[in-house]
Formats: sequence, structure tokens, C-alpha cells
Amino acid sequence: MGIDTGTSNTKVLIIDELGKLLGRGSEEYPISSPRPGYAEQDPEWWWRAVRASINQAVKSSRVDPSEISAIGLSGQMHGTVLLGKDCKPLRPAIIWTDRRSSSQCMEFYEKIGREKVLDIVCNPIMFGFMGPSLLWVNENEPSVFNETFKVLLPKDYVRFKLTDSFATDTSDASATLLFDVKRREWSYYLFSQLDIPSEIFVKVFESTQVTGEISAEASESTGLPRGIPVVAGGGDSPVGAVGCGAIRAGVVSSNIGTGGQTFVTLDEFKVDPEYRIHTFCHAVPGKWYLQGAILSAGLSLRWFRDNFAQLEKSVGAMCSIDPYDLLSKEAELAEPGCNGLIFLPYLIGERSPHMDPNARGGFFGLTFEHGRAHLIRAVMEGVVYALRSCLEIFNELDVKTEKVIARGGGSKSSLWRQIQADIFNAEVVKTEVEEEAAFGAALLAGVGVGVYRDLEEACRKTIRTVSSESPKEGRVKIYEEYYGKVYRNLYPSLKNYWTKAYSEER
Repeated sequence: MGIDTGTSNTKVLIIDELGKLLGRGSEEYPISSPRPGYAEQDPEWWWRAVRASINQAVKSSRVDPSEISAIGLSGQMHGTVLLGKDCKPLRPAIIWTDRRSSSQCMEFYEKIGREKVLDIVCNPIMFGFMGPSLLWVNENEPSVFNETFKVLLPKDYVRFKLTDSFATDTSDASATLLFDVKRREWSYYLFSQLDIPSEIFVKVFESTQVTGEISAEASESTGLPRGIPVVAGGGDSPVGAVGCGAIRAGVVSSNIGTGGQTFVTLDEFKVDPEYRIHTFCHAVPGKWYLQGAILSAGLSLRWFRDNFAQLEKSVGAMCSIDPYDLLSKEAELAEPGCNGLIFLPYLIGERSPHMDPNARGGFFGLTFEHGRAHLIRAVMEGVVYALRSCLEIFNELDVKTEKVIARGGGSKSSLWRQIQADIFNAEVVKTEVEEEAAFGAALLAGVGVGVYRDLEEACRKTIRTVSSESPKEGRVKIYEEYYGKVYRNLYPSLKNYWTKAYSEER
């Protein structure tokens, strides 16, 4: 069983040892924004969704729960869950899309120094990550900070509810900005310099290690037998990469979920000296990965759907059609490149490669000739332009791209896959499983209890390619023109304006 506690929903899969899907379940939950720029979720929302999704998966699989050999976990990264001594949340979790801690990011650099940050954390300091979020809580909610008994990442709260044990893994911990990424351990130097008590952090395991088993209380609330082993699992990005087979150098995972990521495995440690992309620990023991992360990938199309596609939502609800499929069909009516219309997907600021909370989204090049189809396609193309800007940094660091695997909700759209192939000028393949993070979590569980020798064997036995899109020469040329002459010049042209206009909002 694989459990993925994502940003907007929880997914649970049950598979057999050959990767055949036996059962699935899912449950949605909202994001709370009590103030502009804030993003929070009640951890109990996740736990309720996990229980409901487990129940759905077991029922749909018709598998006797006693046959489940192990459970793996995946979840949204960077979030901060604060538990008191009664092991209950002291406040809502601060999640990765939160922007309140921008000033704490500057404080982080001032206390540690940029060179030391790069040496230990190996990443830029960004809002929404656990380190700056903890500094914000300490400064703005000192009573909560002082009452904190344990601090957990989102999936590790689910682990605690399942097993009554505290643990995390190297992949998720490495993305807290409080972790020595090269040495794969908590940084006690950072704890001391930032005045964060080390005892609130939990033990770190590699992703395939067993960290506990289903407790009596969890058995009663989920229907799972007591004693099923639960492995460490990992963050949804590296675990999703496992679930689609991106576990060796040269294979790039291109994820269009709520956010978007370009991801490539590193056999040897490497870091971007300019802080534009991330280096984290892989869920594959002993490996790392480079990741470019954009904040508004599928979120950009969801924004369009929720504000300008009420008809599609209504028709979809009545006819059991995904409104995104309708939007994708309409976007096919527009020509590649949208006749010069460019969308900047910076709806909540941007991470890679700009690391700029002040960045803003928008359409550029709008003319009287553009219609709705152009707007939809421009959103899809703009997301892929942003992902390409991350891939180019991989190339700068001499990390080659042999193949691209499309994953996430965006991979369901053949149009969006073709746009990736054309803008990346690379073959883009899709694997059979759509819930890659939950699938990857199940594979980690299988390795943890010896069903597979290692993750290479697990992926080889279970992952199958179902489609492939090749770049089309004419479209490649069009996109190269718009990306090179327009898109990549828009951010530097607008950066100073955004800084002056919007930095005071925080």
C-alpha cells in the first residue's frame, strides 16, 4: 500500500508485486488562507482523508487487509507541523505555498552567511520551507514555539497517526533547510545558530527502512491489521520519481502537479553555486537529485478553470467529464506559440530559477486576434517554458537529459505532453500509473520488507510505458523563437518593477 498526502488530496494505492493496480482511494481537502500570502492546513484533515482513502482502496481492491505486506508514505514537502506534549497540533500546519516568512529568509542568511548556507543546506533559503517557517513562528507566536514538543513534515504526521512513532526520511528532511544535505543528517550547527532546539526534531531514516508498524489505535480507526510494517517513504517529488522510474542519471522527470518540478537523479553530489535550483537527497538510498521547482504549474490551469470555465465545470459534472479534458480540447484549436501570446505562471511568486516572492503572473502580447483557446494554450505553454528554464540549468551543470518522463495531473493531457516534447526538444514518455507518488511509496514499502531486492528491481518489474511524444520540427522552431526572444527576457525586464510595486505587501 502506498499513501500520498498531497497538497490538495490524499491518494492511496494497493498494488501486487508486479505493479498491477488492485485498489485506489482518494479524498480532497482545502487550503486555508487566513491572511493574504498565508497557506495552512489542519493536519487532522490529512488524517481523515487517509482513513477515508484507505477504506476506499481496500473496498475497491477486494483484498483482505491481512494480505497487505507493507505500507509506504509520501507527502507534500517543506510543510511544518507543530505538536505539543499531548502530541496534538498546536496550530494549523504551514505548508509549502505559504509566503509569510520572506523576512525570516533574509534573517537566515544574515545569521548563517550565504557561503555557509550553500555548504550545508545546498539550496536557496525560501519561504514555505520548514526552516524559515519555524523562525516565523518563534518571532510571531512565541508561546506556540515554546510549547512545541515535536516538529514534523506532513507525511510524518500521518506516520505518527498510523504507528504512534516519530520518524522522517532523508529525502523529506533534506528539503527543510535545516539538514546537511551532503552528509544526510540534521545540522546541529544550524539549530544552534538559529536558536531552534534540536530535541524537537525526529530520527532520520533512508526511505526504504521500516520505521514502525500499524498501532492498535490506528488499526481500529483504519481497519488495517495491527503490525503491518510502515517504511520511511519520502517527499512526493522524489517518491513520485521512483514511481515513474526516474532513478538513474540522465532520466528527467517533468511533473505538472499543483506546482511543477523538473527532476534528475545524481549518482554523485552536485549543487548549483548560483542558488537557482535545489539539491536534495533522493528516496533512492545513497543518491541525490537536482530539482527545478515552479510554484504554479497545474495551479495556473486550475486558476483559469475556476475563474473562466464555469460552463466546463458544469458540463463536466453533469456528463462525468473532467473539465480539464474540455479545456485541453479547446486549447488544441489554437496554433503552437499562440501567435505570440505568452503566459507568465508566477501566480504566487516564483521559485526556480528566480527565487522571487515578488514575481507576478500575466499574459504578454495580447491582441484583438486572440481568443479563449489562445489563453488556455498560452497557460499550458507558459508552464512548460518555466520548466524548460530549469532544464537549461541542468545543462549548465553538465547534467545531461536522455529521456523525459511526464508525470502529475498534466501528464494526462496528450496536448500538454506534446507541448513538453516540442519546447524541451526531447522525447517525452508517460508511464502506466498516474498516481506516481503513491505508487512509488508502495515500491519503497516492497523494498523495505524484501519483496524486491532494491528499487532498480522494483521499477523494472512494475513500471510500463504507455505513450511517447516526439518533438515536431516545425513546432520546435516556433517555440525556440518565442522562448529565446520573448519568454526568457520578460522576467529580467519586469523584476525591478515587481520589487518596487509588491515588496511592501509583505
